[in-house]
Amino acid sequence: MADGQRGDSLSYLDIVYADLGLKPGDYAHQLVDHVVAKWLGGATLDSDGKPTRSLLDVGAGKGAQAAVFSRYFDITTIDRHGDANETFESLDIEANVVVAEIGEQAFPLPDDTFDVVFTKSVIEHVENWEHFLSEIFRVLKPGGSVIVMTPNWNTQQANFYDDPTHIRPYTLRTLDRVLRMTGFDDIRVTDFYQLPFTWRMPFLKVVPWFLRKLPNSMKWRDKNQRKHRLIVRFSKETMLLAIARKQ
Repeated sequence: MADGQRGDSLSYLDIVYADLGLKPGDYAHQLVDHVVAKWLGGATLDSDGKPTRSLLDVGAGKGAQAAVFSRYFDITTIDRHGDANETFESLDIEANVVVAEIGEQAFPLPDDTFDVVFTKSVIEHVENWEHFLSEIFRVLKPGGSVIVMTPNWNTQQANFYDDPTHIRPYTLRTLDRVLRMTGFDDIRVTDFYQLPFTWRMPFLKVVPWFLRKLPNSMKWRDKNQRKHRLIVRFSKETMLLAIARKQ
């Protein structure tokens, strides 16, 4: 989600996602390819090689993940600002960019529209999770899937509120419960390392398991904590990844 004033001031997205890169092999590509292969049944394309399913990225920000998802799905994004437009235009991607206050307003989208809804690092920014998840449920097709990714409070307590736009933390149990309370079924919530080598070779999860025992100070290369040691930080700070279905 994009917070802060527009104009000359910098938003959270401007600071954290200043260089999207979006080159083959970068994190966005690896994450999306993994999610599609492991959780969404792989690509489903027609005889012309075009996607047969639709995906809504809620809180898409600058559209990094949505841009990669466009290889597999017809894409719609929704966020409080249309920052994804610039990314899609620069990459010549056709996508529908919807602007709305997703934490407060009904999504200006029809019921039962999308095969998949994806939302990463958004729900922790939302005060009214009941509205947020209910709107996701409403726009999903029956049989559709939602994927929710959010910081794991149990591993990110020390730095969760370093992001001043964070509002509500989640644990594995609370994320499972809010999805059940919204009416989702077949819910699976996992503790997720943001280290792609652990997805390709699960036996290597032993590496971050040992590294997370290092002192928290080892996560950073500088006193202002602007430059991280990626493998140490993301060994210690995990995400939650939940997938659930609308019956």
